[in-house]
Order: sequence, then C-alpha cells, then structure tokens
Amino acid sequence: MTSSDTAHSEVHPPRLRVVASLAAMLKSMEPGDQLPPEPALAKQLGVSRSTLREGLRMFVERGVLIRRHGVGTFVVSRFPVLESGLEVLESLDSMAHQMGLETEVADLDVLERAATLEEREGLQLAEKHAVEVLVVNRVIAVEGEPVAYLKDVVPLTYLHKEDLGEAFRGSVLDVLLERGTPMLANSRTAIVAEVADAGQAACLKIEEGTALLKLTGQLYSYDEKVVDYSTSYFVPGYFKFHVMRRVNLR
Repeated sequence: MTSSDTAHSEVHPPRLRVVASLAAMLKSMEPGDQLPPEPALAKQLGVSRSTLREGLRMFVERGVLIRRHGVGTFVVSRFPVLESGLEVLESLDSMAHQMGLETEVADLDVLERAATLEEREGLQLAEKHAVEVLVVNRVIAVEGEPVAYLKDVVPLTYLHKEDLGEAFRGSVLDVLLERGTPMLANSRTAIVAEVADAGQAACLKIEEGTALLKLTGQLYSYDEKVVDYSTSYFVPGYFKFHVMRRVNLR
C-alpha cells in the first residue's frame, strides 16, 4: 500500500469501503435493476445507513444510480462517470481509485527520441534547440473499457524510460510526483473538441469521426519550466469536468 493509499484509508475508510463494494456490486447488475432497500443493503455491506447514503450519493451524482422517492434506487448505467475539477490536476488512476475502480494500461509505447517542432514549442524550448525527450503513448481502460488515449512528452533531463518501471500504471504525473523532483507548480490546459481519426478510433474501439474531448497540457515546475507536454483524448460519456470560476467584482 502506498502512502497515498494509507492516507485515504485513515481519513475515510468506511466511505472508501462502501464505494468499492457498491462498484463491485454494480458490475453484475444491468440498467433498470433495483438495489436492495437501504436497511438491508447497509447490513449486507456492514456499514451504517449514513455511510451507505454517502456512497450512494457519489454514484447518483455521477449518473450511475437514480433514486425514485418512495420506490427505491435503480441502476442507470453500469459505468461510472469520472468527474474532476479542472482546477485540480490529478491522474485518471487517482480519479478511478477514489471510486473503487481499477485502471489498466493498453497499447503502451515508450520511446526516447528527438523532439519534433510541435513538441519543442509545447515544451517552450527555443526553435533551434535540439532536445531528446521521453514519449509515452498509451490507452487507459477502466473496468476493461478504453476511455482515454494519452501522450506525454518529457525532456530526458527530467525522466528516462527506465524511470517508469515495470509497475507503471499509466500516469506520468504520478511518476513525477513520486520522484519529488523537479518540484511541480501548476498546469496550463487547453480544451477543445476534436473528431477521432482512424488510429484513435481503433485504439479506443469507437467509430472514426466520434467527437473526443481533447486536453492539451503544459505542466510547469517551480522555476517556470515546462516539465511535461501532454495531449489527452477522452471518450465522451465517461468523463465530466467542471471548473470553479471567480466572480469579477466591479
């Protein structure tokens, strides 16, 4: 167990247990199926009704369950929507872990090569500045379903191929955070909609031309250098992003 796992367990162990138990239960249920009444379900899972309601609320907010007053709780979709605030940068693995879900890495392609012009621009390097980079391409699946295609480009001054290790779970961000160097400060992300090309469609098992949510990010260190230039394509229906906006007081 990692230190982050330990921290989560110490803060909300009952909630995490009920979320994981509910996620496992939902795998064997179909849309339209009704969950057992709350008293019976709480007893079955070995938690209080208040803890159970907290876990159920998470799945209701993500569109997996629906509560019908006086009738019961029903399955809407077996696949949870992963929701994250864009003001906080976290990996898909971390998002899934919070919901008791497992991520898998597929079609992993890791290589070291010279950066292209576009990558040098994304890393904010001088146009004539030749630089070797680590390029990590992969598909992320949650509960066996491909949900995202990710590409990270990191200068070899920060990360090498062997630094990922055999236990690499798909997040370059998590690897950098675990290393602790360079110290990371913030990320700038551009968001657009883009249609899937033939290669992306094949990797994500969707039809060519399907609309994808594209996030292009630049991860900065405390000395204001771009550590990671990333491009992420998310399959619609599996993600919900939100952002807190400050009111401009006049």
